[in-house]
Amino acid sequence: MCGIAGYIGKKNLYNSNIIKTLNSMRYRGPDNQSWLKIEKENFNVYLLHSRLSIIDLDERSNQPFKFENYTIIFNGEIYNYIEIREKLEKFGYRFLTNSDTEVLLKAYIEYGENCVHHFNGMWAFAIWDDHKEKLFLSRDRFGEKPLYYLNENRGLYFGSEVKAVRNLSSKKLSINYNYLKRYLVYGYKFLNKTNETFFNHLYRLESGTNMILEKNNHKTYKYWRPKIEINKNLSYNDALDHARKHFLNSIELRLRSDVPLAFCLSGGIDSASIVSIAKKYFNYDVVTFSIIDKDERYNELDNISETIKDLNCDHFLIELDYK
Repeated sequence: MCGIAGYIGKKNLYNSNIIKTLNSMRYRGPDNQSWLKIEKENFNVYLLHSRLSIIDLDERSNQPFKFENYTIIFNGEIYNYIEIREKLEKFGYRFLTNSDTEVLLKAYIEYGENCVHHFNGMWAFAIWDDHKEKLFLSRDRFGEKPLYYLNENRGLYFGSEVKAVRNLSSKKLSINYNYLKRYLVYGYKFLNKTNETFFNHLYRLESGTNMILEKNNHKTYKYWRPKIEINKNLSYNDALDHARKHFLNSIELRLRSDVPLAFCLSGGIDSASIVSIAKKYFNYDVVTFSIIDKDERYNELDNISETIKDLNCDHFLIELDYK
């Protein structure tokens, strides 16, 4: 988890606002905090980043990351970055780091806005294209990584969290009571029906969406929607084999990391399957964390203990305290 924030518009931001914003994102990325100002004739671009190092721990991969006329800030992970990098190398690209950040940026240089169609991952990023004077914002297909924005007359603020946008803009955000009421009536299932938030004039960039900000153009569009394709000729065994293949591939890609990974073990079949495959199939030295609820209706300790016993793995049981 990293944190990103930024602004594009006619204002000159106060250094105190920038430092306050970076400090508010420190818990998202304690390994490095940096920012960059890009001054143009009639507007400014600010890019802020708070880094949690996962891939290529060297400071050369700190952000904002710049290459020639392009600068990126990025929260997330591109799981298939190795395969994309190999393809780009065949096109003549050379790489200065081992990070997925550099791969993402150079994929944009090669493919433009269509780069997102090549990514298997989770992301919220902003790329400044100095040649075209264009800011490109994007959020992953299922909205795993958050991205909020606040549009005003003199510019647009964006960030990973509401407080990052608030701190950078110095705006006192008013509560969106209509949204709050609908949430209280309909529950969490209502939350993603629109791009509204609990604050007026503050919006979410929706999942599977790109936003383009240029001098005389501002557009937002869906680059991906889920599709259901039913193959009635597929046998049960074929479906089983395909599901297993995709499941294994998905776990293998997500095990790519330059730091140790931990697993949330809930006691359900999904988390138990993921942990077991990582341990038994890919020989990963798994460590699990489990929340133990004292309420018997939600207590999964027996199932968790069975998985831990089967895998003989390091584990941490965290009991909820209601006091």
